Amino acid sequence: MTRQLLRVASDWHLGPRSPAAHGRLALAFLTAARDEGADVVLNGDVWEDLFAGPGEGRGAFPAVAAALDALAGAGRLRQTRGNHDPDAGERRVELDWPGLGRVLVTHGHDADPVNSSPIGRFGDGISRRFGRLGLVRGAAWLAEAAVRGLMEERMVAIFRARCERLVDAGGYALGVFGHVHRPHLAPGDRYANAGSLHGEVLEYLELGPAGPRLAAIGGAGRGRLAPATEPPP
Repeated sequence: MTRQLLRVASDWHLGPRSPAAHGRLALAFLTAARDEGADVVLNGDVWEDLFAGPGEGRGAFPAVAAALDALAGAGRLRQTRGNHDPDAGERRVELDWPGLGRVLVTHGHDADPVNSSPIGRFGDGISRRFGRLGLVRGAAWLAEAAVRGLMEERMVAIFRARCERLVDAGGYALGVFGHVHRPHLAPGDRYANAGSLHGEVLEYLELGPAGPRLAAIGGAGRGRLAPATEPPP
């Protein structure tokens, strides 16, 4: 990797049931990285292997898969694994970024208080074995919706605190996570989150000579940026 311009994205969850617009946004992101000389880390849950089956997302979006493979072949792509694509790649990526220091990039699902609980591990095992069944997918969706409705903010706060402890324990200058689908970058924080692909927006975090910043493709227009000195909208 050139380590002059790096873009981190996660939680695309591309599978046969994904809208075509999500494929177009993912392809736009990868094409822009290729054309603008950026390296890429895809930080987990890029493909919806858990509920669709391994390889089904790539089959549904062959242009995205080809662009991804081209970047990897050029040595400009690394991937971490998430809980929905557990065979996607590395557990974590570590970088020494000029002017910033050591940077950790990892999906972070192990820090999820529900995912790491005995009930969460049991549900994950069921989903991995039977996630392609409509009944299992529906039950998992209902369970997640119920938990989010009752305690989403609390879950996100616990997740962030656990990620911060991981960053502190490793002595990293910055940790970039995914999983909770919440973009975050604030002055003084060593926890950052690259966001997700949802609706008509693909969020990501960019590391460049000026430091980290949040950006998005889609929505108000490609390249909408949230400055590093302000929290994202």
